[in-house]
Amino acid sequence: MSSSFEGSEIFEAPPERILALVNNFESYKDFLPGCLESSRLADDEEGCVMGRLVFSLLNKTYAFESNNQTNGQEISITQSKGPFLDFYALWTLEAINENQSKVEFKTKFTLPFVLKIIATQSMIDNIGHKFINAFANQLLK
Repeated sequence: MSSSFEGSEIFEAPPERILALVNNFESYKDFLPGCLESSRLADDEEGCVMGRLVFSLLNKTYAFESNNQTNGQEISITQSKGPFLDFYALWTLEAINENQSKVEFKTKFTLPFVLKIIATQSMIDNIGHKFINAFANQLLK
C-alpha cells in the first residue's frame, strides 16, 4: 500500500532560485534534516539531474539516489536506487511576484515492511513539512 504527502507554502524567492536549490544535491547536507551526505551524480540524459542522499532515521542510515527531471516550473523526482519500493515526487512552482512563489510538493511512495510498521501518516506529514520548511529557510539565507 502506498503512502503520500502533499504540502504547499509561499517561498520568499522566485521560481528560478527554488529550481536551482532543489537540483543542488551538494547543498542538501547543509540544511535538510537527517541528511548526512549529499552529492550530485553524473547525469545520464539532458534535463535530468541525478543525486545521492544519505539519511539517518531511527539509528539506521538509508542511501537514496534519484533522478530530477525539470520541465518548466516543475521538477519530477523518481528514485533510481534506495529504500523505497517505489518513489515519485513533484515540485510545482508558481510565481506570485518577483520575490515570492507558491510551492506545492506532492509525493507518493511505498515503504518496505520494516519502515511501514512505524511510519504513521502523522509522522510522514511531520517529516514532509520539515523538509518543505528546510528548503524555504535555506532560500532566506
